[in-house]
Order: sequence, then structure tokens, then C-alpha cells
Amino acid sequence: MENFKVLLIGQPNVGKSSLLNSLVGPRVTVSNYPGTTVEITKAKKKFNNTKIEFVDTPGIYSISDRTEEEKVTEKAIFEEEADAAIVVADATSLERSLYMTLQILEAQIPTVLALNFIEDAEKKGIKIDYEKLSAILHIPIVPINPLIKRGIDQIVDTVLHIQNIPKDIFTIEYDDHIESAIDKVSSQLKETSLPKRFVSLRILEGDEDFFRFLKSDRVIREAKESLKKHPKGAEDIAITRYGTASFIAEKVTQIVPLLKKEKNWQEDVDRILLHKIGGPLTTALFLLAIFGVLLYLGNLMQGFLTGLTESLLSSIATAEPSVITILLVNGLTGIALGVSIALPYIFLFYLLLGLLEDVGLLSRFIVNTEIFFKKIGLPGKAFIPLALGLGCTAPATRATRVLPSEEEQFYTASLFAFVPCSSRIAIIMGVVGFYGGVNLALSVFATSLAAGLIWAFGIKKVIQIESEPLLLELPPYRKPLIKNILAKSWIRMKDFVYIVIPLLALGGIAYGFLDMSGITNIIVGPLSPIASWLGMPSETIIPIIFGFLQKDLTGAMLLSVLGSEISLALNALQIYTFGVATTIGIPCIIALGMLIKEFGFKKAILLTIISIFYGILFAGLAWRIFSIV
Repeated sequence: MENFKVLLIGQPNVGKSSLLNSLVGPRVTVSNYPGTTVEITKAKKKFNNTKIEFVDTPGIYSISDRTEEEKVTEKAIFEEEADAAIVVADATSLERSLYMTLQILEAQIPTVLALNFIEDAEKKGIKIDYEKLSAILHIPIVPINPLIKRGIDQIVDTVLHIQNIPKDIFTIEYDDHIESAIDKVSSQLKETSLPKRFVSLRILEGDEDFFRFLKSDRVIREAKESLKKHPKGAEDIAITRYGTASFIAEKVTQIVPLLKKEKNWQEDVDRILLHKIGGPLTTALFLLAIFGVLLYLGNLMQGFLTGLTESLLSSIATAEPSVITILLVNGLTGIALGVSIALPYIFLFYLLLGLLEDVGLLSRFIVNTEIFFKKIGLPGKAFIPLALGLGCTAPATRATRVLPSEEEQFYTASLFAFVPCSSRIAIIMGVVGFYGGVNLALSVFATSLAAGLIWAFGIKKVIQIESEPLLLELPPYRKPLIKNILAKSWIRMKDFVYIVIPLLALGGIAYGFLDMSGITNIIVGPLSPIASWLGMPSETIIPIIFGFLQKDLTGAMLLSVLGSEISLALNALQIYTFGVATTIGIPCIIALGMLIKEFGFKKAILLTIISIFYGILFAGLAWRIFSIV
């Protein structure tokens, strides 16, 4: 049996994930690339007598070493020993996609160019001559639509016969001085399996990862001396490549005039959603509606699952008590309660997130909220990691690298204490909302927002940051495909199913052991003043502690400590206070680990301690204020 490794390469929002899903289904593995926090997706599938491993690389605009995503993609291309690359291109902006395609071809990697969004291009009056483009580049061109499986069989068949792709692929001719410098560098390279012309170009473009192929560093100096007419050699190489991409795109593209009646309704929608006043207002209403749907449907699912788990646990609890039985019941309780509380909201959150992404609304929301964030001294780009923080704080912390300075990165990371991740949303919805009602859940969100604003305005006085414009590509509105959204939601919540649920069982067992051995009292005793400050029973310290280890444990541990009828053990104000105390602050030990990696041990520990103290202080003050009212 043959084994192939194929890379999926393309710009952000170009449809690589949809193509991967159409090729192999949702059976994928998401992991960080070795030595980085950038995620890549892998999947294997057998076609005939060949097993193909597809590797979905991060979305990039060119092969470079400027961003972590570009570095990861470059390493995947040249260190993963891939047999071929599928470059996914946007047919509505062929020129931009061709730039990166030309770089891949310079590396002499067997390449298939998959043209996505063909229908969108035709609606805009753009027609591409695929055969002519294939003849120019000397590579297969496959029009695709992953949502309806168009071109998928052809992609697979082309990859299976990848050895038949001709080797005389398109080569860019640079001007004489650059070509001379390429030859000079090529003659001074060590032995390598990579094409010498490509390595030489990367060296001339200043990619230090390729300097190791040089026999001597003096070669770079000599090459630069021969490029006196090109003092900015890297820019001139890029300009030539862009010019070539533009020339090819023009040669194969025909613009067909559209009839007047074919008015672009998307522009009309954008006039509303991106309006200076109407846009933020519409965004706020959308977000309120989303949280309303999340709360309503989540409550229905939680009520159904809670009824099932309670009947299951009651039947198990009737067994003759023993140490093993008690620990087993506690472990099953942790799983059952965690699933019934957290799973509905996490799944629904990722479902709604996928829907917003596929429709094209999420990027519009980011643009509108960016105006608000500038008011509190945040740079425009900061909203990107903050939006990611609604999913998980750990990758969002890594995403702060999109900001140019460490001060901006750390300032933005400090606000993750107030951005509810999916796990904290599950606490607010599954505990506060389910047992205290909709208004109480919204009060926790409002309190977290108020605490965040006070924090932000305080930080703004200390750190003066010049705001930068937000550069964000707005994808066209598209009809969502439910199957694709479900697949993405499952991929994103796999960690909860495979990692968090076992932790819920271990957490329940650990609490059962602590309770039987009397260690619980030893832990609760010294920390009881915190519970008193929060106006809650001392036992609630246990779920707060477990929650920092893994935030998804919080709700399950609260039920383990107080029983399933929380509304009988805590009044509405106490439920609200518990929600605020467990929501504000750096959420978990995994997020702390990422903070340490990004900002160092001292800064990360200091921020974590201060944020948790601030959250408990704010929750206690809120309890006292509302107690008086």
C-alpha cells in the first residue's frame, strides 16, 4: 500500500477546512505544530490502495517567516516531506492566490490548484479559463465547491496520480541583476534536496531559516554588492512575483458585464451592518439574540440531560455503600453533572460560532466592536485575540502576537480575565441561568463587562498605546451548510469530550476521597473567610479551587458539594455571586501555562493572582451592594 502526504495551503477563509471535510469527513486530529502554539489539522483516508494523509496548514498569504503561521506553514512544506500540495485559491481574487502558488511552484513541489468559490466569481461577472491557466502554470487546475462535493473526486484522482504532473512547471524570470545574484548564491550552497534556485531566492529575500544552507556568510554580502541597483532586493523580488501573478490572472480572466437587475444585495446588507451608528447597534442586538438562543436552548438541553443523569445516579446510589462504590458514584456524578451542565452550552456555542463564520457575519461584528475597543485604549487588532477568547483563553493568548509590541500584547492578555470563554459561558448559563433565571445570567455578563471596563480604563492610565487600524478581510455572505457547521463544531469540542470528561470523573473521585478522608475540612477551613466575603457557604470554595484546575469542573463540583438542587442550598443572590467569582479572573491552569510561555513566569503569576483577587473582591462588593438594595 502506498502512503502519500498532501498539504492543504491557502489564504484565510478560502475554504481549506471545508475541502478537508469533504475529502475525509470530520475524522480529523487538531494539534499544535511541534514547538509552537499554532494549530494544524491532520486526517488520513484510504483511497483504492493508497492511504493519503492530509495536513491542513494555517491560513497565510505568502510563504514567509514574518508571522508564526507563515513559519509553521513553511516548516510543514519543507520538513514534513510532503508528496504534494493542494493550493486552495479564491476564484473571486485569483491574483492574490496566485502569488503564493508561484512560491510553491518555485519550490518545485507537485501542486494542484483548487479553485474555490467559482459560483461567487461568476455572480460578480468573473470567468476564469481553467485550461489556459493550467497550460501557463503546467499544473492541474480543479474547480471545486466542497459544500456540494464538486471537484472532490477529481482532486483525489489527481493526487493519486501526482507522479504524472510534469516537472517543467512555470518559472518566474527576474531581471538580469537578480538572476545573476541567484546564480551566485546557488553556486555557494551546501548539498540539499531542496531546489537551489528556490533556496537562493529565500536567502536573497532575507529568510534566515535558509541561511544554514550557505557554505559561508560572505556569499550574502557578495550577492548584495552585485545588487546595487536593487538596494531593496526582497521587495523587488516580491514586486516581480506580484506582477507575474497579476499578468497571469489578467490573461485567464474575463470580466462579463452584469445586468442592472442583478443588483448586489450583499452591498445593501453591508450598508446596514457596517454603518457608523446602525452597525454597532445591529451587532449588539445580534449578540443579545445569540445569548438568548444559547440560554433558552441550553436550558432545555440541560433540563433533559439532568433528568436522565439524576435517574441514572439514583439507581447506582442504591447499591451497598463501600469505599469503591462511593468513589465510583462520585466519579460518575462528575461525568454526569459535567455533561448535563457544560456540554449543551459548549456545543451550542461552537455551533453558533461556526454559523456566524460560515455566513460571514463574524468578521462584520469584529469591525463594529473594534470602534468600541478603541475607546478604552485597545489597538484595533486586539479584538482578534479577544474574539478568540470567547472560545478558549489558551489559543487566544497565543494570538496576541498579532500585536506589534509586548505592552499591547500583555494589556490585551490581561483582559482575558473578563472575556468569558466557552467553559465560563457554560457556568453562567448552566448554573446561574438554569438555577437563577435569565435575568441573573445576564447580570453576571453585565457585571463582568463592568469589571472589565473599570480594569481597562485603569490600565489605560498606566499604559499609553497608539491605536492602529484593524486590517481584516470581509468574506462575502454565503449560505451555510449544516453538515459543515456540525463537523467544525465537533472538531472544536473534541477536547472537551476526550480530555475534559475524563477530568470530570477524576475530579468527582478526588472530591469523594477528600470528603471521606476529612481533608476537605482542612482545605475549606483556612479559606472559609473567602466564602464569607462572598456571602456563600464555606463548601463552595471546593468548586472554585477545582475550577482553576479546569474551569469545566466548576459546575459539576458545585453540584457534587451542594447536591443537584442548588436553588435550595443557595439563594438567587448567592448564585449570582458564585457566577461572578468564578467568571472574573484568569480561568484555568492551562491558560496560566500559556501566559507563562508568552510573557514569562513572573508576569503570568502576578497577572493571575491579581485578576483572581480582583474577581473575588468585585464579587464580594457586588454581593454587599445588592444585599443592601
